[in-house]
Amino acid sequence: MDKSQYPITGIDISRHTGIVDFRKIKEHFNDTIDFVYIKTSEGANLVDVKFETNYYNAILCDIPVGPYHFFKFNVSGKRQAANFLHVINNKIFNLPLVLDVEEWSNTGVHNRDKVIYEIRCFILEVEIRRKEKVMIYTNESSYQKYIQGNFESNKIWICSFSPQPKNLKTWTFWQHSHNGKLEGAEGWVDINTFNGTRKEWNQFLEL
Repeated sequence: MDKSQYPITGIDISRHTGIVDFRKIKEHFNDTIDFVYIKTSEGANLVDVKFETNYYNAILCDIPVGPYHFFKFNVSGKRQAANFLHVINNKIFNLPLVLDVEEWSNTGVHNRDKVIYEIRCFILEVEIRRKEKVMIYTNESSYQKYIQGNFESNKIWICSFSPQPKNLKTWTFWQHSHNGKLEGAEGWVDINTFNGTRKEWNQFLEL
């Protein structure tokens, strides 16, 4: 990754990452980890058992934090929104709330229009309750199938292992690796880039 073009780097983690020592990560990388997204929940009932610990530890280390919910295609969007909202409660975040939409782990045959409808239900419920926009995380195939042309007002966090994300007019975050190994993280972490300069990043944090 060309740091001169994309100077802002962050990670996203979940319970699968294991123990994460944010202080050690900051020390090892000389404060070049600029943000962290933390999994909160999945479907209508699952809560990530590491969310609370990861959230407060990141806050204590002054790392900008955002939460994400993994969307299950066969579960009501409203029920999933209720789960997500319950987990994040009244917590303050520096980064947009995120809905993770991808076919990975959503096995079986799904009606495209029904999936899009349930995504809309989730986003509408969360945006009304929190009075803030939801950003959508997705990969290139799921973007084309479910997101493109349907959620134009929502920022996109794209997962792509191409030299540049394809078929997108614009993106806010780009996840380009699932195999990050950091001093301070027990397991693998995903590596992400912000689409902008450091000045634009600082402005983004103030939104």
